Amino acid sequence: MSKRSAYLLLTDRLDAIQAISQHTAGLDYDGFLTNRMARGAVVLNIQVLGEAANRGPTEFRDYHPEIEWSRIIRSRHILVHDYFGLDYTIIWRIITVHFPPLEQAIEHIFSTESFDDGSL
Repeated sequence: MSKRSAYLLLTDRLDAIQAISQHTAGLDYDGFLTNRMARGAVVLNIQVLGEAANRGPTEFRDYHPEIEWSRIIRSRHILVHDYFGLDYTIIWRIITVHFPPLEQAIEHIFSTESFDDGSL
């Protein structure tokens, strides 16, 4: 298993959120439900986000308690292990309610933290 720096893992998280935003731009919930490609892209990117959160250093997560790391990681586990029982109402709520402030928090970390050579 490769070891990515905290900086790269944070970049992975932000990329996943932005990809989700792009795939759902202009969609309402009904449009999301009928758009198989958007649903697949969202599920994949939530998995990426959760995996990057899970692989991040514990010290980094502890230093940023404003981000609900355990919920992000748990969401990834649910998507991977209960794929055929997905509740798209919950997924839609995650991307419309929880992701905008998460994206802002990650962008704030980038603007306030010092990353030397791509790591903390």
